[in-house]
Amino acid sequence: MNKKSNIITNIIVILFIVFGAVNFSMVISEYSDVVDNDIASRNYLQQSLIKMHEMETDLCITINLGRNSDKADNTAAIEEYSGKIDYYMGECKELMKKYEAIEKTSDEEKQYKLVKTGMNQYNEIVTNELLAQIKDGHYETANSIYFERFVNKRNGLDSDLNDLLNITDDSINNRYDKAVFKVKLLRIFFIGFGIVLLILLNLLEIRRKKIAKNLAEAVDTNEKTQESLNNAIFKDNVTSSSNRFSFVVEYGTEVVEIPEDQAFYFIMFDIKDFSNINIIYGTDTGDKLLASTVENISDIFEGSTVYRTGSDEFVAVVKTDDSQDTFTRISNLVEKAYSLLTSDQELNNYHVSADYSISLVRKTSVSTVDMTIHNQLKQALTDGKKSASGHWYYSED
Repeated sequence: MNKKSNIITNIIVILFIVFGAVNFSMVISEYSDVVDNDIASRNYLQQSLIKMHEMETDLCITINLGRNSDKADNTAAIEEYSGKIDYYMGECKELMKKYEAIEKTSDEEKQYKLVKTGMNQYNEIVTNELLAQIKDGHYETANSIYFERFVNKRNGLDSDLNDLLNITDDSINNRYDKAVFKVKLLRIFFIGFGIVLLILLNLLEIRRKKIAKNLAEAVDTNEKTQESLNNAIFKDNVTSSSNRFSFVVEYGTEVVEIPEDQAFYFIMFDIKDFSNINIIYGTDTGDKLLASTVENISDIFEGSTVYRTGSDEFVAVVKTDDSQDTFTRISNLVEKAYSLLTSDQELNNYHVSADYSISLVRKTSVSTVDMTIHNQLKQALTDGKKSASGHWYYSED
């Protein structure tokens, strides 16, 4: 009898253990699915939205550059941005392929079909219409297509993608809630099996917290990515100064009027024989010299904006009051900058001494500023008035 009872007891215990193990495996599987698939699917959708917005930014820039091509030769920039647009379209396609491969609920699958159709139409407009018109030089036509067709299609696709994100979030929450519910059942179930089973449940709790942390980190990463987009577009990655594109946007998209009793001082700094510095000391040292140049210019011209407008060329813009005393003060700062920049510097254990060509153009409220200011700075190096020290040249209204 006892033997029979023990057998029954053992069978029951074994059945409980097997049942618990099966349920434990299911919970682990659902948790893993939330971490690996659900978070990945949401990330693919968010990245697609980001890429689309990056592409639209470059598209607007390309069209505006083309429409302003009568003021400056923007051919190289247009080709560069057209290539970036193609690249972003390819990235979006790859991300959607990855999302398509992930197992989805029926609601997600239904909404994804709408997104896929919208994405194909979006790609059709960008590739076969907008880029085709840009390639043929029909920038006004491209501008019309952008506002008449592209914006509506983009808004619709944004709406469909956001709906899909919401459905995906609901799916993640439902799966997460189910997993949490099963965890609670498992905790109750394994109480009778002692410390070992409690340890396993604690591991599940740790995994739950890891999921929450991963979700929070994913959201934080996406927010930081969005925040850094502007820096990626408008900042030079070597010197952290504003880049040439930022200069073009500021002074090349439309004429800038100078307020009454104000003056803009544009000071160009061009490193002489910079290619030889790279050859002699290495590009890493050259990069440090570029960064040091921006740092020194910013320290001297406090409150100015420094742009890297070429590989070895920088423009500082100082906005101040219009007076002779101000011109004298700026002139003294230029002399100070020349002295500091041409002094011996220790970079990467090398003593590097660089020379600079410097020009200054003063603009007052009687005139306006556009991208021709860059050519005026170049011209001042040869046709401008020489400073008293002979170290720099200038021209003024």
